[in-house]
Amino acid sequence: MYLKILLNSIVGLILILVWLQFVNIREIFAALSKINPLSVAPVFVFMFLSAFLRALRLKVFLAEIKKIPLKDLVLLNGFAMMLNFLIPIRAGEVAKGVYLNLRFGLKLGKAIIWIFLDRFVDFLVVLIAAGILFFLIPTALNITFITIITVIFFIALLLAYLAIFQRDFTQKIISFLMHLLIFNRIKIYFERFSKFILDSFSVLKRHPRDLMLMTAVTVLAYGADGAIWYFAFQALGSGQNFAAMYLGQLLSALTYLIPAAPGYVGSAEASGLLILSGVLGVKVNLASAIRACICFKFKN
Repeated sequence: MYLKILLNSIVGLILILVWLQFVNIREIFAALSKINPLSVAPVFVFMFLSAFLRALRLKVFLAEIKKIPLKDLVLLNGFAMMLNFLIPIRAGEVAKGVYLNLRFGLKLGKAIIWIFLDRFVDFLVVLIAAGILFFLIPTALNITFITIITVIFFIALLLAYLAIFQRDFTQKIISFLMHLLIFNRIKIYFERFSKFILDSFSVLKRHPRDLMLMTAVTVLAYGADGAIWYFAFQALGSGQNFAAMYLGQLLSALTYLIPAAPGYVGSAEASGLLILSGVLGVKVNLASAIRACICFKFKN
């Protein structure tokens, strides 16, 4: 783990050095110095709302397994966000599973898998919403990239559908793949792991009402995320299209799949510059000022 953190920190330092080649630090600080503290109040409100909505989704997600008070999940989600920020190797997600195991008696292995499945719902919503918004909002991306995103979405959706609603057919595919493996020990572990994953995915085989509720809450959560950028730009005196900020947050969520340094130093600056400036056409220094403003407010 320490080696991974060290390597991620080196990557973060390299990204900072690259980022510095594109921005003017003086202009960034000049923009930040003009912010009225009261104007960033909505940013705090929507930060909390985003965390609250994701805690609500987790409550709905686990409802058929264990009734957990929403207050506990809100606090747990906030703690996990801070832990992920400080130790960006998904330590927060693991911590959620450990807490659910110790506090509510859920099996540790399944609890951790369920937490990641909860985030998988997040991932599916990102692909669906981004795939739609790419056709509605002008960006610098070409049709090839949009096509790739669409293909990834259909593959992920198909795999999820097979694992959740077509378990018997999926089991046949697994049995076929087992015959391609040479060593019996590998076959045994592959079978056990596959069964464990399918059993875990069964938690998503829910009433359509629950699935729609989880999807709707996730859409609203990203709306809160988009509002963070929207009002941060307002605080800097630069109005932006809310739909573009929504799309930007969806793309930003995908960047968290990439290994990052502690505190997302370097990663946040690079991804912000890439998304806001490279994709959405925001001026480079303004885009960097927004990321610096949000990261500073988040850490404090």
